[in-house]
Amino acid sequence: MKLIRKNFYITCIVASLVILSICSKSSFLYPINNWGDASCYYVIGKGILHGLVPFKDYAEQKGPVIFFLYSMGLLINENSFIGIFILEIICASIFLYFSIKTISLFFYGSRYEVIIAFGLSAIVYSSRLMRHGGGPEELSLCIMSYAIYLGAKYFICKKIPDHLEMLMLGVCAGLLFWTKYTLCAFYIGILAFMFINSVRNKELKIFVIRIALFIAGCILISIPILLYFAFNNALPNLYEWYFYNNIFNYTTNEKYDVGIVGKLLIADRIQRDYHNILANILLVIGGGWLLKKKHFSILCMFLFTYLFSFFVFNASVPHLYSNLPLLAFCSFGFLPIVDILQKKSFKDNHIQKGIYIISCVGIAYIFCIHTYDLLKPKDTIPQYIFAKEMSDISGDDYNMLYYGKLDPGFYFASKQIPKYKAFDSLNIGGDELKNMQKQYITSKNPDYIITTYFILCDSKDYDSVLENNRDAYENDNEIIVAFNDFGYELIDEMHFYFEERDFIARLYKKIK
Repeated sequence: MKLIRKNFYITCIVASLVILSICSKSSFLYPINNWGDASCYYVIGKGILHGLVPFKDYAEQKGPVIFFLYSMGLLINENSFIGIFILEIICASIFLYFSIKTISLFFYGSRYEVIIAFGLSAIVYSSRLMRHGGGPEELSLCIMSYAIYLGAKYFICKKIPDHLEMLMLGVCAGLLFWTKYTLCAFYIGILAFMFINSVRNKELKIFVIRIALFIAGCILISIPILLYFAFNNALPNLYEWYFYNNIFNYTTNEKYDVGIVGKLLIADRIQRDYHNILANILLVIGGGWLLKKKHFSILCMFLFTYLFSFFVFNASVPHLYSNLPLLAFCSFGFLPIVDILQKKSFKDNHIQKGIYIISCVGIAYIFCIHTYDLLKPKDTIPQYIFAKEMSDISGDDYNMLYYGKLDPGFYFASKQIPKYKAFDSLNIGGDELKNMQKQYITSKNPDYIITTYFILCDSKDYDSVLENNRDAYENDNEIIVAFNDFGYELIDEMHFYFEERDFIARLYKKIK
């Protein structure tokens, strides 16, 4: 009897739903997903539903696939994240499905899919690398787990993936390329070891044919994406924002101006955050078990892919979420656990399963960094309070601009479809977007301006504003920006807590 039951995918769905309800701010237990990245994807995804085109009508730097996915989710309800949450559950279920299938390659006998599904999801999705939910790195875990499964299956079953598997692998690689092309480093590592093994086993001719199918899959998924932008006369915009700006103009703050080695050290420090300790333990004991059991080919594939991807993901900018796809390898950490359970002929019952599931929920709650927002009423957070104030004053007919940073959900709460290409600010070098936002304000186009990291004022008031906010200014907590003939007044400000820091959101109204 195999390790897994025939309908174990139901366990994957249930585990995904339970754990992501706690660990993703897209879930119904949170008032809003106030992560700037998710908010950008939401704005552009909603814009697509209303005929607007990414990169042409809205400035962004992520790949178009994430925007199309958000559009699909928003078809359910464009004023809610529930559709995005469903997409997260689907992707998480696929991730768990292929992770369990990978483990099943090594064992026959007992059934432990509940232990794997709930334990793996709790540890991965509560890690610090997860951030707030709805990011491309999180959604790509399912694609990574499929590649790991095919790689492990190749070395254990001594059989090159068949035609359909390689075609689908190519489709997955294409999706990664048009989501965030650095994620393709993961696939390069696994395919490189398949190639080496095919040469060693004198299967190169078969492998080359399979690679042709892989490439065909990449092309197949790329055609509709390119046709969409061609039909909308936006291919130059796609090239400029997704390729040129990411390669040559991507910037961040000065603490990352430390060379490649320095960036990798920063990424390593992020990786070793105590919120990631359980994930790191799974990675270490999984590698140790492969070594002990002399699965050297799989171990080498694991190590090379992990290290190569770690380098590519962090050589530019080591963001918190950059290395989340690497946690797809955490599935190997359950190999020694299942091995021990089998040797001890462990047979669980419903009570033990219930206790274990509750424990996994506890782990998810404790290690997740944003559970302080769970069940928080909407009328206590600035996004909804400001939205109500703007609506009370102007009804539904007003223009709003979020200034200077990534919007943490103010467009979402106000149900606004931004009318500005620079609807917020990005980590793109140069002054193009900054100047566009300043021009909007100088021309007094927005009826309202919302900022989080900035204090806006008229040039003649700069000295007094600086004096009143000197502590925040000198500690680099906030930046004062002065405009000639500003034309706006501050009507509200609110303190809020986000990622273990206190912030102030400010609402400015145009003076009639």
